[in-house]
Amino acid sequence: MSQTLLSRPADAARGGATAEQLLRSAYDWESARESITLGEAIQRFRDVNGYVGLPVPAKPAFLKVFRRLINGRRPPEQIYLVHDASHVLTGTTFTHDEPPLVLLAGEAVEQGFYFASRGTPKLVGWVLFYGGAFVECARRIASFRQVFRGIRLGLFNRAYEHATRTGLTNLFTIPVQELRDVSVAEARRRLGMPAGGPAAALYAETPVPPPMARALRREWEGFGVRR
Repeated sequence: MSQTLLSRPADAARGGATAEQLLRSAYDWESARESITLGEAIQRFRDVNGYVGLPVPAKPAFLKVFRRLINGRRPPEQIYLVHDASHVLTGTTFTHDEPPLVLLAGEAVEQGFYFASRGTPKLVGWVLFYGGAFVECARRIASFRQVFRGIRLGLFNRAYEHATRTGLTNLFTIPVQELRDVSVAEARRRLGMPAGGPAAALYAETPVPPPMARALRREWEGFGVRR
């Protein structure tokens, strides 16, 4: 799971990039998110992805084990509310109308933050997250290729280490109901998160090797976006 770090100047000179350039959502509501309320931001995140924040029944049944280990015994509505708030606050939002790796990156980074903030050992969190991801791949809901791309970039590990180094607030206990009527920027301030969310700094320091960068640029162009 170890990753070889590339310097940003050297990487750029060879045609590479950073995750900040290629793996952050391009959806236009991102620019206004700091000033809207947390509740509004969560709803927009749900709206652009075409779901209402409620869980899909876990099938096969052993998927319930992953969900229980990751989320505890909270009611499903609370699990998904906190999960979506975590994406908004950490800056790991995405849409399904962007390259698939943008979605996977958002999930992998958010989960790296999540497990680190709870004090879960990194290997345990990695196995739980990617174990669930591979099950989704086997069910043909996700792509093995995209999951392996995320592993190559070390997204989960980098997020875990960043959260540990910066002392990220516990994402399992976000008081969403208390914060939903304040702006996202204010919610972050009260939780001790940096402006823009911790993902901004992490993505800026995460290199994307030149071959993958070229492929991602082509994928973005397929969605009408130049990166």
